[in-house]
Amino acid sequence: MSDRFDFLELDDGPVPAAKIEASAEAEQSNSFSKTLRAVEVIGSRGSEVGQFICPSGLSVDNDGTLYVADTGNHRIQRILLNGDVQVFGGSGSGKGQMLGPTSVAVQPAGQRFFVVDHGNYRVLTYRVTGAVQQLNTPCRAPIGIAVDSEGALWIADSLGEKVIRVDATTGIVMGGVDKSIGIVRPVSVACDHLKNVYVTDGSTNDVTRYTFFGQRLRALGELRKLHAPQQVAVDSLGRVYVAEQDAGRLHVFSSEGQSITAVDLPSNKLGRLNDPSGVAIGPRGEVYLSDTQNHRILRFAWE
Repeated sequence: MSDRFDFLELDDGPVPAAKIEASAEAEQSNSFSKTLRAVEVIGSRGSEVGQFICPSGLSVDNDGTLYVADTGNHRIQRILLNGDVQVFGGSGSGKGQMLGPTSVAVQPAGQRFFVVDHGNYRVLTYRVTGAVQQLNTPCRAPIGIAVDSEGALWIADSLGEKVIRVDATTGIVMGGVDKSIGIVRPVSVACDHLKNVYVTDGSTNDVTRYTFFGQRLRALGELRKLHAPQQVAVDSLGRVYVAEQDAGRLHVFSSEGQSITAVDLPSNKLGRLNDPSGVAIGPRGEVYLSDTQNHRILRFAWE
């Protein structure tokens, strides 16, 4: 079932980036001279189609369709570019139901997506037709999920102190990273096209990059202290986007961990971000952010 709702287009000029300790780093990089500007608001507080209560994890497929973990409404909303909306889930523990979903990851072609049903301690596999099944995985408390460039799933297990890589059909473990190399309480995971995986750790308040084979490469916190980082995303240029919940900002880093920009006041009309927790990159480089306690999704563009 689908419905329509209006997208609120903004006509509000860019505002200065949030102040960060080493803002000169951004000035030194001529390749990142554009401004990240909020250009669209999606949704508002409520339980109707196209409305949200505390949205969190986001994902986007190759067609630009947006998938939102509408956490407070216990559902996933699939939002097409034309505004059509498809709703999956509903409060409960039965087949196809969920309690407080925290993360969603879609296969690039958009025919199948995966949901962390955090309240029921399980991962669900949906097809856009509505068919659903539970994916059997050895996780104590899954909380974050991502699809890598080879089609495998990475699942952050917050109580299991690990992030596992599993077959998207069988749930069989194919690898991962765990507490033996510093994982404590993973809350989010993202993958790039270079076979790197980025893990947000809620205990260390850091985002660390690993190879698919478990080699530790770099932590963003080595150069910059982060404030309750949540979902992380990586674009085709290697820029790393972090939703910093306690700082109330979207923070963007270079692939080497240098701060490029940080946004806490997306526009004068919108006001400040409030506990942002989800971020995803679209196929044309558009940036989506869950402005969680403002109960809306914002779309940003580099201009």
